[in-house]
Amino acid sequence: MVRVRVRGIAATAITKLLLDKGHSIVQASKVIQERFGIPFNPAPADVTVKDGGADELVVIGFPREAETVLNDIVSEIKYVFKWHPQLNLYSIVVGRVLDIIGNECIVELPFNSKGILEKCSNRKPGELVTVSIIKPAVKPGEKIFLTRTLRVVGEYVSLIYGDHRLSISEHIRDPNRRRELLALATSAILGKGFGIHLRSSSAYASNEDIINEIEVLENRLKEIINKSLNVSEPSVIYDGELVSVIGLTSPAKQKLDFIRNTVIPTIMYHHSYKTYGGTLSDLVDYTELLLDTCPRNVVSEKLMEYIMSKLYRQKIVKIIHIKPDGSRISLTPGKVESIEEMNGSYLIKLKRVFRRKGLFDGLGVEKNPGDYDVMIIVTGKWYVIHNYHRSSGEYIGTYIN
Repeated sequence: MVRVRVRGIAATAITKLLLDKGHSIVQASKVIQERFGIPFNPAPADVTVKDGGADELVVIGFPREAETVLNDIVSEIKYVFKWHPQLNLYSIVVGRVLDIIGNECIVELPFNSKGILEKCSNRKPGELVTVSIIKPAVKPGEKIFLTRTLRVVGEYVSLIYGDHRLSISEHIRDPNRRRELLALATSAILGKGFGIHLRSSSAYASNEDIINEIEVLENRLKEIINKSLNVSEPSVIYDGELVSVIGLTSPAKQKLDFIRNTVIPTIMYHHSYKTYGGTLSDLVDYTELLLDTCPRNVVSEKLMEYIMSKLYRQKIVKIIHIKPDGSRISLTPGKVESIEEMNGSYLIKLKRVFRRKGLFDGLGVEKNPGDYDVMIIVTGKWYVIHNYHRSSGEYIGTYIN
């Protein structure tokens, strides 16, 4: 059983999924407490699941527990991208300086990876250096950034070597508790040369538990530093926190819709609509109030019909292409030519006119200004069709993505 804190758009569905897997939900919001009939549990979280931006969930926590929660989510909603770093956030590693460029060192790390360490012009190539991962490479193509500041993470606090500052989670909002915690932390590390960060869970902890954890982390940090002095090759000394990102596809969001609907009436495409926020999110909230008196399929179909009517009146439609590596590309926008209802799905035809020379991807054919694409999208399908034409109307070819 893992203690999990859940936040964000998918909180109800993820909470249900994890409860069914036997995990414990801690520090739940009032809405989640009411929906599931569970009391507030102030215990510290091993893992947090939250929004990671549009179409993504972030799983962050102690490595073994976070891996368990990650696998439980992925095994249930299935149709996802999973991005996983080889070296975790706050991992402490011994690396070897490969090169110095200006004020930055390129450092060889374990797993045939490299990281960037700033403010290290006093180092020499070949020299070993103990560093921490301040920004892991979660998605392909991302760079690893390093720091000489070393951090060990506990349930209530993080103890920091190389930075004497005290900091406290912004989620602890009670001014009296903030003052009490800062005073406690100050007295605990005074004169020891460490910095400390009070995590959000410290708001619910006893002063004794916090003091005990600081002592444990202090000993652990000393052991890590001593161990790093006896290492001769790039090695991981401390695992840090796992940060993984789950990319949600449309079928995955529909699975979340189904799970959420077992807890509270939920329209079809709830999680897809909620991704966009704003007015559309408010429309979903209003529409779901009608589910007490109207069938789910009818209400869902009417909302989709309304959205399609709004789409048809748009002069230009933005198109965002999300690649399997997580990168997002803005394609040439299009104008809606037609929208047809087809057995519960909608066929949307967009015309995209190109303004620059280039190449039609997948066809290997030259692209000229004025050429255009008649793009066909059918809701619920796993593909998009691009029909390319010259400005004269001559058909060039079709690319199915």
